[in-house]
Order: sequence, then structure tokens, then C-alpha cells
Amino acid sequence: MTAAPALPLPLPPAAVAADAAVLSRYGDVLLDALTPRVPGTGAVDGDPRTGLVDALSRLALALQAHDPARLRRQTGWWGRLLGRDVEQQADADALQAQLGVVLFNAQAHAQSLHALIAASEQAVSVDQHAAQALDQWADAGGALQATLPGEATGPLHAALQQRVAHLRLLAAMKRIAAAEAALVQAQDAALLAHLQRITDTLLPAWRQAVASGQVQAQARQQGQAARLLAQIRDEVASAQARLP
Repeated sequence: MTAAPALPLPLPPAAVAADAAVLSRYGDVLLDALTPRVPGTGAVDGDPRTGLVDALSRLALALQAHDPARLRRQTGWWGRLLGRDVEQQADADALQAQLGVVLFNAQAHAQSLHALIAASEQAVSVDQHAAQALDQWADAGGALQATLPGEATGPLHAALQQRVAHLRLLAAMKRIAAAEAALVQAQDAALLAHLQRITDTLLPAWRQAVASGQVQAQARQQGQAARLLAQIRDEVASAQARLP
């Protein structure tokens, strides 16, 4: 998705007054222009990342309703002793009956995550544009120091130097924020890719293998269904690992 173009920002002045009070406010016009453009992440209900991973976990459990032996193995001997395998089988059976709802919830969380990514992309564009403008003003301020009267260690130079350093610090912070947001975007895109592989490829193949196994009662189809289920579980585990 392409981010909306950033609005133009004020350009640095070609000259400045040799006044300490004026120089101490160098760049304020740019900062004022940037203030209402502080990006937000958009309004979403809850955390779509956690919601999506939870929906995928419920999906994986629902698909195991046909394999009680696997569920018993997953709970371990202590879990079986406590009856957790029976509880998990009951949960799997209930989710199996609501598989369509589980898939719908997963897709709803995915749509919210898409919206979050779009807002983040816009935020990255705004931060990058702001960093460029801040650097431009800092460079111009550094060049304007040569035009100031007095010694390089005098109050006029010191006032402008302080403002230039502040602008450069803000530019660095904007770039760090943009880089961090880009990393989160990559994680979110990978999370959505897990869902797409499950719903578009693995789940239809699993359903076909289960149907063939039920009709033909052949070990090959049953083994294929088990392998596909294992792949779905691997996708869910990878998605879970992406959460902080």
C-alpha cells in the first residue's frame, strides 16, 4: 500500500537576525508545523495481533477433534492424569462445530491488522518526511552561523548551535521511530502470511484429505491429513512466536 504524500513543510530562512532571542527560536516554525502531524496508529478494538494468533490457535485445536490420540499425547501423562485430555477433546469438539465462526474471527482480526499496517505505513512516511525537513533546517542553521557577527564562542553562535543540535536530535529520533515501525510492519505482514497459507492452501488440502480418509479409510489419506495438520500447527506456532 502506498502512503499518502506528505504535505509541504516550511523551508529554512536564507538569513537570520543577529538577535539571541530570535536565534533561540530558530526552527520553531517547522516544529509548529510538525506538531499536528504527529502520526497515530489508528483506532482498533483490542490488539488484532493477539486476537489473530488466538483465533489461529483455536483453529488448530478444532482441526484436531478428529484425532483424539494426538490430543492425548499433547497433554502428556500428567495432563491425562488430571483429565486435561478430556477437557481438551471437549474444547476441540466444540470448536469443530463452530469452525466457520473461528475462521470468521480470524479474518476479522486480519482486517483490523491490515488497517493497523496501513496507518503505520502513513506514520512511517510522515516521520521520514519530518526527519528530512529537520535535517534541512539543521544544515541551513549550521551554514547561517558563518554569517553571525561576534566570536564563534559568543552568545549568538551558542544560541544557534543549541537549536541546530536540537533539530538534529529530533531528526534522529524520527528516523528511529520510522525504522522501528517498519520492523513491526514486517512482523505483522509475516503474521498475515501465516493466516493466508493456512486458509488458502493447508486448510483446503486438509479438508480434502480428511474427506478422502473417511470415505476410503486408507492410511495414506489419513497420513496426509496428519501431515497437513502438523503443518498448520507449525504455522500457528510460528505466528505465536511473533508476539512479544
